[in-house]
Amino acid sequence: MKRTNNNKSMLLTVSSLLLLSTDAALAPRASAAAAPPPCVYQNYKILDAWKNLNTKRNMAIVIAHRGWWGTHRGPSNSCGADVSYGSGEPENSIDAVIGALHNGFEAVEVDIKMTRDRVPILMHDYTLGRTTDIYQGTGQPKFDPSAQSHNQPEGYNPYVNQINWYGDLEHHYLLSPDRSGSDSQHIPTFAQLLDSYRSKQTSGIVVLDVKDRASMQEVWRLMNNHRDSDGSLARNWVAVKFNVSTYPNPADLEADLFKYADPHNDKSQEPFLGIPVLTNNMLDKFHDLIEIEKNYLTKDYTLGVEVNLNMKNGRLQNAYNLVGQSRKPVGIFNPIADPGAWGGDGQNRAFFMNTGQCCYRLWSLAFGDDTVDRWDWSFLYGNGWKAFDFITTDEAGKMIDDLAAKGLRGDNKAME
Repeated sequence: MKRTNNNKSMLLTVSSLLLLSTDAALAPRASAAAAPPPCVYQNYKILDAWKNLNTKRNMAIVIAHRGWWGTHRGPSNSCGADVSYGSGEPENSIDAVIGALHNGFEAVEVDIKMTRDRVPILMHDYTLGRTTDIYQGTGQPKFDPSAQSHNQPEGYNPYVNQINWYGDLEHHYLLSPDRSGSDSQHIPTFAQLLDSYRSKQTSGIVVLDVKDRASMQEVWRLMNNHRDSDGSLARNWVAVKFNVSTYPNPADLEADLFKYADPHNDKSQEPFLGIPVLTNNMLDKFHDLIEIEKNYLTKDYTLGVEVNLNMKNGRLQNAYNLVGQSRKPVGIFNPIADPGAWGGDGQNRAFFMNTGQCCYRLWSLAFGDDTVDRWDWSFLYGNGWKAFDFITTDEAGKMIDDLAAKGLRGDNKAME
């Protein structure tokens, strides 16, 4: 939700300013203004549209990467919303997720990492320094993502799986998007997100990006024990992305899921909503990658396949073609440069590493291709045509508007 600036703060006297210590300046900010009325998208209608995207030439689903956060603006006309400004929320925060789903976004993606005491939290990096105030109370300096490149001390940046949630992380806060101070929101758990989704009568699809088997098992357990405000289990509106390198054999995935619930459609629940992910570097590890993909395309729980094709006729072209031939939706991740990372455009844009350190360039993900074009929206779609059915991006609001202008949001109303 958008924060409002309080101009009265400018009237602080010099004496009162002198009383503000550094720690107080970094104290959590007040909570955002009350949320607007929820959007009217219906989950079963979103999923119906999603499952049939392969046959709909005039429709693409957009997934807001890490929620509606920072300066990334919302859509100007989607589901009755007009939020063409940045929310100011931290990435992977509960307000970034719920705010998106209440304001014209049909789907969001959040990242899952597991703490030492096996609590799934919303966190992009494997470490905590870049996005949280984990240094507070330790006597150690705040983490500086750019320090390593300048041969300077980095500061405190522990791995998520080294720290317990209970008694430790539960007391810490997220940093503001520009890292200048602490936000008012604590580091969120996945269970807390599910509870907030219910209590705020939210609708919309939540996509999890899960990187390991232990996290998959735990989020699936929670998805079968949490419901929305209408009583629908979270498994009916939470989808899970996973690299096929984590589960090259669908039988292993199903064995992990069966520990808590049948992943297949039992007529009363949706099947597990799975999105297998393929990337170029997997071709070097799995020479039978196409066969692995074929196995997933036969499963009732495959909502679509994300094929991160770098260029036309690139190394993943056959994998891309196979999804279309199987009449399944094909998706892609559209990389938008991380705020605060090195400058650069096109395939020279930069991103923080998954340790929170700065930085790598997009071209480094070519893995045998001549170029990486998926940053370019004209590679993804154009006037009246689309190369991909669902797209994950940090610029989701802007993309929704651009797709609408190009005639590619024809089923927008059908999701309401």
